[in-house]
Amino acid sequence: MNFHETICGRRFFDAQLPHLIKALECIADGLAHTETAPPQGIAPDPNFLHDLYYGDYEPSVFKKQSSGQKELNQAVFAAEAALRDVLQQSPAALKAFEAYQLAVGEQHGAVTEQAFESGYRTAMQMLMAGLAWPEGNNAAELPLTTQELRKMNGEWVFCLEMNEKVKVVAYKKGFIRVTNDKESHHINGLTLYRRRPNWCE
Repeated sequence: MNFHETICGRRFFDAQLPHLIKALECIADGLAHTETAPPQGIAPDPNFLHDLYYGDYEPSVFKKQSSGQKELNQAVFAAEAALRDVLQQSPAALKAFEAYQLAVGEQHGAVTEQAFESGYRTAMQMLMAGLAWPEGNNAAELPLTTQELRKMNGEWVFCLEMNEKVKVVAYKKGFIRVTNDKESHHINGLTLYRRRPNWCE
């Protein structure tokens, strides 16, 4: 199955990708006013943005497998085939096994989505932390971390994706949310700043 055909893939291309493009446009606009040279030794795929925009980008993890991964896949398929041969003798056991497979598949999808989101957010934090900001800017131009938001319960911040100020709802434990007094959102997938960044105005 191709990435864009999975639940995670559809969510990425339908929701996360438009937000990503908007964020990249803001970053590009900001970088246009800096004299920062591109990192040495980096040669990005010239078709990356084109493929990403048209939904043709396929992460390497979904299209390239090592020989070790292929061997593990074959071992799993062989073990499942042997198990099914045994379970064929008991319809109830076979039905229970198929229900188990469905539950594990849904769990795997949720874990994979969480891992993708965590990796994406970490990569963006690393990217933002590594950028050279125009002289005169300060920490207010950097995205807020979860640790910072945890201490900002009741304070107003700027949400890049929503393009408006939102109030932080955070406690010592539990989920962190933001609200615009009309609806609340979990902070997953949102990029929050102490104020609207100058490069995004």
